[in-house]
Parts: sequence; C-alpha cells; structure tokens
Amino acid sequence: MCDNQEFWFVARTRDKQEFMIRDSLQKAGVTYFLPTQFVLRELKYRRKTVEVPVIRNLIFVRATKQDACDLHNKQGIPLFYLKDLQTRTMLVVSDRQMEDFIRIMDLDPKKISFDNEQLTIGSKVRVVKGNFRGIEGELASEANHTYVVIRIKGVLTASVKVARSYLKVINPAPK
Repeated sequence: MCDNQEFWFVARTRDKQEFMIRDSLQKAGVTYFLPTQFVLRELKYRRKTVEVPVIRNLIFVRATKQDACDLHNKQGIPLFYLKDLQTRTMLVVSDRQMEDFIRIMDLDPKKISFDNEQLTIGSKVRVVKGNFRGIEGELASEANHTYVVIRIKGVLTASVKVARSYLKVINPAPK
C-alpha cells in the first residue's frame, strides 16, 4: 500500500450512528459513501418519509490509510474498520467494485437484495444494456430470475435482477 494513495475502506459504526458519522466525515472533507433509501413510516397519526441506511452500521470511507486511521485516533470519529481475514490488514474495496456498487445504489436501492451468504457462483458477466450498463459481476439464478451479483469480499453481496438478453459473458464459469 502506497502511503499517499487513497483507497476505499469499510467501516462499522455504532448502532444508529450512521448519519452522525456521515455529518462528521462531511465536515472533515472526507469522501464517503453511505447507502441510504427513503421509506414511508407510519407514525401515530400520520405518515412520514424518512431516510434510512440500506446496510445498518456500515459506511465506506475513501482516504489514505493514515488519514483513515486519523479519523478515529485524532478526530474522534467512532469508526471501526473491517479487516481482511487473510492479510489481517484493513479491508480495501477496489475502485471498480465501489463504482459499480454506488451506481446500482443510485439507480434504485429498493430493487436490490443483499445477502451475506454465498450465492451460486456462475459466469463473470457484464451488463450491456439498460440502466445497469457497464456493471460487472457474477451470474446467479433463482426461481427463473436472472441476477447479477456484486461481491465486496468479506462485507456484503448485492444482487440486482437483470434480463438475460442484457448480459454478456466475460469469461466462463469456474469448474
């Protein structure tokens, strides 16, 4: 890891602290991604649309390794970085994976399903048509529906429903 190169790090927050952390990162001028969506909540005598995190207690931070550590150590922002279990260092998400994840979240988070368990591993595919054009992931199928699965190793698996005709195989499935 280069000292002045920025990476995407995955951080846990305390329960229900995602928005406070987001505000602190924004004030500090740090690039972050907090996937959220708006949902309709039923209150006692009215309905209200509120913003909620899509993934509880999780935020993505783009910074150098030193700056990421300083957010917690020097600025007191309570972030707890996930570790890569193999290398025992801070988990780094590739720029391509983050770009794809941010893009599908920006289009329509309600159409995305999240799963921390392994789905059937299929061919590596690229979406060539539609709103998700350019997204790369693995092909998965469930109940006669086709999904493109994006995995952020050690963190989450996101899948989005895509028509088979919109997909192009990049390389064959592992055997």
